[in-house]
Amino acid sequence: MNKIRYADAGMDVRKLLLRFLQKIWIVVAATVLGALIAAGIYTVVRTVPEEEREYRAAAKLYLDFAADETGEVYQAYNGYTWNDLMATEPILGVTMTYLGDGYTREEVIAATEATILSDLRLLTITITTNSPDRTDAILKATDQSLVDLGGSAKEFLQIRTIQETEAALVVADSRMAQALLVGGLIGLALSLLVLAFAYVLDDRIMTPADLRAVTDIAFLGYCDIAQDKQNKGKTAEALQEDCRNNEAYLEEKYGRLERFAADNKSMPTQKQLLEFEQAEGVLLYLPFGKIHSTYLTLLLEQLSLRECRVLGIAVKEADSRWINTYYGVR
Repeated sequence: MNKIRYADAGMDVRKLLLRFLQKIWIVVAATVLGALIAAGIYTVVRTVPEEEREYRAAAKLYLDFAADETGEVYQAYNGYTWNDLMATEPILGVTMTYLGDGYTREEVIAATEATILSDLRLLTITITTNSPDRTDAILKATDQSLVDLGGSAKEFLQIRTIQETEAALVVADSRMAQALLVGGLIGLALSLLVLAFAYVLDDRIMTPADLRAVTDIAFLGYCDIAQDKQNKGKTAEALQEDCRNNEAYLEEKYGRLERFAADNKSMPTQKQLLEFEQAEGVLLYLPFGKIHSTYLTLLLEQLSLRECRVLGIAVKEADSRWINTYYGVR
């Protein structure tokens, strides 16, 4: 009794590579698609709603301190103190007079950050709000308030603005390249996984190894090979000649033989089965890459039931370029 023997068939690596090369466009397309999808998702996630966007502007002011032999003034106006001072009356009150009624103290305090880095005489003011116009307005008012402080406070000779930027959208560092890479790798991995499963589940008969996974009946060879005008190849011609010789040998040895071309859709008719029974043997012809192992198993069972002796199986209508590449000879 014939049975499918996938576990004993092993893997036809050459066939696997050829099938992969035929489907490599799927891998390329999946990789590109994965990268595009990841880029789209990243763009959507990274895009901040307009009402939640932040705009930032900054200014640098030079603090010209009055003479101070004790150094206490320098110590008093450190970075931490300046950040507190911006929310107190000497500065905030004047800032509010330059802004008008459309602004609140709480808004200005929340938007303002004062920083002194290595040089105590260089003060950086950073303003961050959800509106570019309000950001610019608060920055200008704050700068002017500090300039006024430099003219009125005894600790300073003057305070002057040396640099001032306009409000710009706060943008996080782009990770688009990483998103494209990750999406492409995911698309590549998924496409390879799908192709691997497709190969495992694909039981169509293309080679003698596929045939041996189903039955021990002799493989006659390839016949009616579809010739490629630009790639005829000697291998395809030789295999076709071998198939004709094998057919002639069996006819000479056994006598009258019947032939049946399988179509993967139907079984032999009763008339054909009677003819097979009366013949000395039957030769089966399977269209290249179209007959499934499950169908062939069922066909062989039907023929065995009627005591029809199958002497050989041939694969027909194979592509000469595929044949030549598979057998590694041109």
